[in-house]
Amino acid sequence: MENCAIVILAAGKGTRMKSELPKVLHGFANRPMLGHLLAATRALRPARTVVITGFGAEATEAYCNAHAPGCEFVRQTEQRGTGHAVQMCQPLLGDHQGPIIMLYGDVMLTTREDVLPTLLARQAENPLGLNLLAAKVENLQGLGRLMHHNGRLINIEDKDCTPEQRTITTANPGIYGIHGPALWPLLAKFTPNNAQHELYLTDIIAHAAEAGLTVSMSEVKAERPEMGINSRAELAAYDALYQNRKRMAAMAAGATLVQPETIYFSFDTVLEPDTTVGPFVTFGPGVSVSRNSVVLPFSHLEGCTIGRNARIGPYARIRPSTTLADGVHIGNFVEIKNATIAEGSKANHLSYVGDADVGANVNLGAGTITANYNRKTGQKNRTTVGKGSSTGSGTVLVAPVTLAEGSYTGANTVVRKDTEAYSLTAAAVENLHKSNYSKPE
Repeated sequence: MENCAIVILAAGKGTRMKSELPKVLHGFANRPMLGHLLAATRALRPARTVVITGFGAEATEAYCNAHAPGCEFVRQTEQRGTGHAVQMCQPLLGDHQGPIIMLYGDVMLTTREDVLPTLLARQAENPLGLNLLAAKVENLQGLGRLMHHNGRLINIEDKDCTPEQRTITTANPGIYGIHGPALWPLLAKFTPNNAQHELYLTDIIAHAAEAGLTVSMSEVKAERPEMGINSRAELAAYDALYQNRKRMAAMAAGATLVQPETIYFSFDTVLEPDTTVGPFVTFGPGVSVSRNSVVLPFSHLEGCTIGRNARIGPYARIRPSTTLADGVHIGNFVEIKNATIAEGSKANHLSYVGDADVGANVNLGAGTITANYNRKTGQKNRTTVGKGSSTGSGTVLVAPVTLAEGSYTGANTVVRKDTEAYSLTAAAVENLHKSNYSKPE
């Protein structure tokens, strides 16, 4: 929405996390909770994004600066409640004339594609009032309820509910939108009339009604883990929900997942149609797999691009900065790191290929290793393998070195110097043979 300002409450310690890391930096699918939320709000193209920090402020602000440049920060050094946190934004947003959207950093309901657009649509219909999102949830334990009383919408905290009110299934996830100039007079009326002596943002509903503002509500269906993450168990519960949605989306888009419940996705995993993924495959961040490729069981992929008709695994590890072209085969117990492997090449057994450029139609024999690390200098050097080359089992390529086009190596050969095109390099060691040999006494 044009001229929209986003306010994210991210100051909490998250005591139940039992961690020195701020709660919003705990994550799932290889991205912190705050990162998921910032990605969702970025899609709205807000004019301003203000993040309220507190516990671990330096770490939270550093993450935002690295992954969402342009964020502004307010530090809540004294924890006096969520209402107080928003009050502290007035020096930054006091003159903001557009809508202000307030979100909690641990409520992952906001990251769904249908949620924020629903709230903004309601904001467009009621631009001068208070707009909030309600969630239909089966299990509301610990959550505030929303209900109409005497013609007004009110919020009831879980601990204050009567037995009858506990049957309500409409929860308040704390997602609000309001016209900027209307916000600050409401916040000024907040009082700490509760056991914690804090200012609660949920009180904005009652104060808006008392001020004569139209309070409007939109409702979405939600799962309990989406409503707030306060512990590692709740984080795991939401991760399970998120992973199931990613799997269903991948299959709906044309990927085949064998035993999908065992496959773990990153937030940015891309599987093109007609890819097949076997059981117990883990995708780290930054993975793209092209059409008709197969990733076999127990493989781990991270930071890599896989071409078409490739075959990976089982038990393969593809590490960051790796590009595998069309038709590449990477087999069992093979590790590839910071390497490019061209069309039709194969490394099928027990090999390590690191810091290397491998040409087309190369066959790396079982146990081939690029020795890329120089311990004395601390440098990692590159290996080049020309197209059409083939290495014998147990070959060690000591970088920096080039195996020229069409070259061959014999078994157990250590290559320390660049080779000529269409040459054979083999270890000149004769076999020892003894007749009538038996084990010594």
